[in-house]
Amino acid sequence: LSCGYTGKMSADMKSKIIRAIVLHSTMRVVPMLDWLRKGLQLYDLRKVMEMHPDLCLPLFVPGGKDDKVDAAFILENCHPVFSDKGSAKYTKEVNVMNFFQDFLQEVEDCGEAEQMTAGKVMQWMTGQRHKPILPSDQKDFNITVKFNHNSDTNHTVCFPTVSACTRTITFPTAHLKTLN
Repeated sequence: LSCGYTGKMSADMKSKIIRAIVLHSTMRVVPMLDWLRKGLQLYDLRKVMEMHPDLCLPLFVPGGKDDKVDAAFILENCHPVFSDKGSAKYTKEVNVMNFFQDFLQEVEDCGEAEQMTAGKVMQWMTGQRHKPILPSDQKDFNITVKFNHNSDTNHTVCFPTVSACTRTITFPTAHLKTLN
């Protein structure tokens, strides 16, 4: 099943974009968890987990409340590939990063009411909803941010695209004038 939002980016489409992100996390993650559950049945670990959930929780859920993904974590790990400083492209790119920061702050402040969290945004961007656990993974974790200044004539790619495998997000700049 493929899922995602391919329409025009605007405030009017916010609910459709959020629904696409929620659909992505639901349709991709839930089947994986089901496979894990079936695998755990081979060793009766599922019964142990049902009887002692508090003891088993740390085996599958990293860290505590300090390990929760928030807007600051995402932004600290974003490494934008900016154009030459002072150029018109650079100014647009800085504005896009500011809009992205505002979006993440809005998600953090009121997103859970709309089933959106910073963790879900990170999962869409990188394929994982949690902070890296191993120190070596923490050190190497980064999200490359690129900018597309070459919108095609039909404007078919006027939305951010991600490559979770390479942890790269590419923002179009053609139509972005404000956050909304």
